[in-house]
Amino acid sequence: MAQKSRTVVNPREAERRRSLMYKIGAVVVLIIIAAGVSYWAINHNKDGASTTGGSAVPTVMTNDTIRITTAPKGTEPKAVVTLVEDFQCPACRDFESTFGSTVEELAKNPQVAIDYHPIAFLNRMSTTDYSSRAMNASVCVAESTAKQGDWSIWRKFHGLLFAKQPAEGGSGLPDSDLISMAREAGANGITDCINNNQFGQWVTKATEKVTSNPDFQGTPWVRVNGTTFNPQEGPEGLKKAVDAALAK
Repeated sequence: MAQKSRTVVNPREAERRRSLMYKIGAVVVLIIIAAGVSYWAINHNKDGASTTGGSAVPTVMTNDTIRITTAPKGTEPKAVVTLVEDFQCPACRDFESTFGSTVEELAKNPQVAIDYHPIAFLNRMSTTDYSSRAMNASVCVAESTAKQGDWSIWRKFHGLLFAKQPAEGGSGLPDSDLISMAREAGANGITDCINNNQFGQWVTKATEKVTSNPDFQGTPWVRVNGTTFNPQEGPEGLKKAVDAALAK
């Protein structure tokens, strides 16, 4: 009976193959890890509102905005100034400081409307989703005080949110401070609404509507009848833009 020939294995060649397989395996593992890390980083660092919170929907807002106007009911103001802002945004705070009195004066004209459009896309600038919590608190105050069309308390709270804006990169203000500020502005019955983030899911959806707009570049985003206004033109420039809209 013929004896089967035995294959002679070169020990060095076998070791080389094992080493090559180990290296290939290590590269594959590193690729998988890198892909996972990249996916996490992209999604973790996305600007956006928190996806948590209650499912309540505001009843006093129009198209996700708070409209301040003296126009008679049933009429449409000829000039609409839209202010897209985030309560964690330092540039929005500066805009409020520089343009606040001008905006208030413009709102007295019955042919003009000021549409405040809060969003919460700067949650990454705090460790507690302050941007979303502040926007929720703003809606809580609006719902509890402005159902009869009086926005004076909300406007005070709006001013306080910017005057007491926390620094970026920290934990933001706690809900207890937001509640105290709301009471300072004159609002009552807002504790549960703020603590429970009652409008949280709506905040997320309203924010996504704005940030998905290809024209959105950041806050503040100021428009007059849909045309973007550059805040560098100053308060007088805003007045001129409104006057031009009224003259058409």
